[in-house]
Amino acid sequence: MLGHVQNRIKTSCTLLLTVLLSGQFAVNAGTLGKKEDEAMSYIQKEVVFFNKDVTLAGTLTLPRTSGRHPAVVLLHGSGPLNRDHEFFGMKTFWIIADHLTRRGVAVLRYDSRGVGGSGGAPYQFTLQDVAEDALAAIRYLKTRNDINPARIGLCGISQGAIVAPIAASGSEDVAFIICLAGIGVPGAQAQIAQMTSIAKANGASEQEIAELVENLKRIISLVRNEADEAEIRPLITTMLKNQCVSMSQKSEKQTQDNKAADTHVDCVLSWYKSPWFRFFIDYDPKTALKQVMCPALFLFGELDTQVPLQANRTVIGDVLKKSGNKDYTLKTIPGANHVFQVANTGSPYEYLSLEKKFAPGFLEFVSDWVLKRVDIVTQ
Repeated sequence: MLGHVQNRIKTSCTLLLTVLLSGQFAVNAGTLGKKEDEAMSYIQKEVVFFNKDVTLAGTLTLPRTSGRHPAVVLLHGSGPLNRDHEFFGMKTFWIIADHLTRRGVAVLRYDSRGVGGSGGAPYQFTLQDVAEDALAAIRYLKTRNDINPARIGLCGISQGAIVAPIAASGSEDVAFIICLAGIGVPGAQAQIAQMTSIAKANGASEQEIAELVENLKRIISLVRNEADEAEIRPLITTMLKNQCVSMSQKSEKQTQDNKAADTHVDCVLSWYKSPWFRFFIDYDPKTALKQVMCPALFLFGELDTQVPLQANRTVIGDVLKKSGNKDYTLKTIPGANHVFQVANTGSPYEYLSLEKKFAPGFLEFVSDWVLKRVDIVTQ
């Protein structure tokens, strides 16, 4: 989840946060449509709901047909993200909401904690808290007379793909889940796999990768043991410098990037010390996955370097098979990266240069899967 820290340290240092990219999808600028077309196709409502004392603000899109519609709640990745899940010019959740609503499914997307109209602060919560936010969204939708209370599902990306099973494992209100680029291994292991995968995609040597991984392991150990910041800070400084230097070209620009990375040590340190990170590194997603009995769809990008395919798909499939879930689907999108764009290497370096749209068939596969499990209001 490459969150707000990554954005602040510039694209050239995207390796520095090995936090499972929070799933910001690409939006196809050619499919956004005009506002007039949007208004004719479906209804948009600004909504507010609550999880205890936290206010969550979002947008609900509804088909224009009268009746109780099936619904999907979109669960964002880590970091401060608005309801559209904007990332390097991409509006992930906007395009998903647009696509699903045009096919008859209501969609609720909302600002993450500390962003826009939502209360709270980024990273000052755990994955369990975010799962409770998702359930609060479902409870809100169940109060509406234009939503079918028995057909409300969750669709999460990266962090959201971890959160959806947590929510589903603890509530019968979740009718189905869609997990996009979710992990199947414990957080610390996922972080190491991500760092290794991204470094390889960016041409780092085996020695450079080994040094990066060893440094990360030391940071994780210190965080677990609640070490003093003075012990962690030098490791972060070294990691930021090494990650930038290990890129494909050691140019003057990268030297400047190293200096820029140094200025963000405090930001990275606060993230490592946050409740979110402390919870994440020791969280094992298999705990929730084995309790998921509702229909479940898991999608992976073939070239995903944030959530490497081989390290996660098999684990998730094995857990679901052993758990006895009777309706689950696992699919890999060919040539796709973590945000399900067609990519060259899958490196985060490519985000700015790739076409701002999903891989062919991605959206259709998701909506077709949903439509087989819900009833659409046609009149």
